[in-house]
Amino acid sequence: MTDQPKTPHQNCKEAVMAELIAAGCTPDNPIDLYLVGPALVAAGFTEQQIVSALDSLAYDKRMEYAGGNRVRLTGR
Repeated sequence: MTDQPKTPHQNCKEAVMAELIAAGCTPDNPIDLYLVGPALVAAGFTEQQIVSALDSLAYDKRMEYAGGNRVRLTGR
């Protein structure tokens, strides 16, 4: 049995999480999305893909919106 290839949505979610972690985002240290957005766009993701990935990560409770265009990881 072979692994299924990742979807663009899964790739974007992984890239968003990697960028948030690289930018120092933690449960106690929310970061502004303007710090990670340009790198994600430069990697070829569209704004809509990024927003969808963020919403999906929030739904999965892996991160949460912290107000003022900031997010924090939830530690899950």
